[in-house]
Formats: sequence, structure tokens, C-alpha cells
Amino acid sequence: MIAYLLWAFYRSFMFSICTTAYGDYPDLISRTLNSIKGHFHGHIKDVRIGLNSVSDASLKCVLDWAGFFRYCPVYIYQEVNNVNVGKYPLMRRMFREEPSPLNESKFIMWLDDDSYFDGVTDDWWNRVYALLGKHTVVGLTHYIVSRGNQYIGITEQPWYTGEQLQRRHKFKFATGAWWCAHSELLDKWDYPFIDVYHNGGDSILGELCRQQSASIVDFKEGAQCHARCCYKGVNRRNVVHVNVGGREGRRGIGKKKAEEVYPWSLHGSEQPISYNHNFDLKVYKFDAIQK
Repeated sequence: MIAYLLWAFYRSFMFSICTTAYGDYPDLISRTLNSIKGHFHGHIKDVRIGLNSVSDASLKCVLDWAGFFRYCPVYIYQEVNNVNVGKYPLMRRMFREEPSPLNESKFIMWLDDDSYFDGVTDDWWNRVYALLGKHTVVGLTHYIVSRGNQYIGITEQPWYTGEQLQRRHKFKFATGAWWCAHSELLDKWDYPFIDVYHNGGDSILGELCRQQSASIVDFKEGAQCHARCCYKGVNRRNVVHVNVGGREGRRGIGKKKAEEVYPWSLHGSEQPISYNHNFDLKVYKFDAIQK
């Protein structure tokens, strides 16, 4: 009876951990994945890894890790020709491929490949769970000013509820390098939206929360942002390290500010980008070892 109650307790707050690897950076994705393995405390229902234009070395790191991990199911998603399909189209497919974590897990936890766990404990996981009992999204809050015609495009979305928007509206959001959210919200509003490609998906999630009266909490005691605007040289442990490379460490699409196109910023003149979501996936599945 006690064993069953403990099982039910842990299962009630299991997370789907999702991350992506890009390019020829095997050291980065190895650090992220090994930090999951090093701090696995039975709170993770499954791990999902997306691959965007990865090198052979990065692919080998991911496949080798999945083959040895085996604490829970691992799913790996790669466009069949190994092209870079963008962060959010790949994320969208990772959330919806069967078995969908939006249906299977109560919470989604996202990490970019320059984020990683550092000495997290059961207490850390329990604090995240406690915060998700009161809030819809847990992360590190940032602010960014609306770009171009975003304020118009947002008013045309099905989740818009009339909360006021100005041209220079300031979005409050959890940085996209690491966040946790209720699967129910993401599923209900079909997030990531098909209009989101590679930049600005985090700020749009913040605006979705504002329009839907869903709260975002700043988890500063359990996470450390390394972006220049946030990092104060504090070397904490029992945290998740976020944005380790800062803007200078950006790679691939959107590396340069001039390349950044935010959702609906060109509203009224932009071409539909739904074609970015039309691609075939190769899926690798690794089952957990039964003990």
C-alpha cells in the first residue's frame, strides 16, 4: 500500500523533458543530456530530443546517450533530410507526435541545448511542482517590447480576450531557454502556434498567458540566467543554468538581430509561414529498462 501511494504521488507530477540539438555542437547537447541523467530523481516521465541539422558527432552523442539512459522512454525527432526546420516547428511536432506529452504528462519542461541542470535535488523538483500548483508557467521572467505589427496580429488570435495592446506593448514572459508549463494550456491553445517559426515564441507564450489570466512565476532561487542583462556573477548550485552562451552564443537561424522575424511583426505584408511546418520526421524510440 505504501509503495503504491509513493508511486501515485510521483506519477502525479511527472514531467516530459524536451530539448533540441543543433549543428556540430556535441559538447553542448552532451552537457544538457548528461545533466538530466546525473540528476534523475524519478520525476521525469519521458525525454524528447529534437535534432536540427546536426553533425554526425552530435547525432552519435544523442543516440549513445539514449541507448544508455533507459530510466524512462526517450524519443528523438529528426527531419528526414536533417535540415534545420526551426525551433518552434520542431517543438510543435515533438509535442504532438504519439504518444503526445500534451496528453501523457501533466507538465512540459523545455531546455535549449545551452541550458543544463546543476546539482538539482528532490527538493528542487518539489519546489517546481509546488510553484506549478499555483502558477501556469515557471521560468525566469524577461521583458521585450512588441515588434512591428505584432500588436495587430495578436488581436486576431482565438486566445485574445481583449487585454489592451499598444504598438510598443511590453511582453512579460519566461525566457525560452528553459521553462515549465501545464500541458493543458499548451494543448488547449495549440501552442506552439503555426505562425511561430524560430524567434519570439517565448514572448508570445507570455502574451497568451496574460490574455488567458494564466500566471508566470519567476524562479530565481532555482535557476541562473547567464545572459548579460541578468547574470551578476553568482555561482549558485542546485539550479538549472539558462542562456549559458548569452546572445553572443547564438547559433543558426536568428544569430544576427537582422535575421530575427517575430510572430506577426510583418502582419499585413508577410507571406504565410505554415509551410515551415510541413516536413517528414524520422523518429527514434528507446524504451525504459524494466526493473
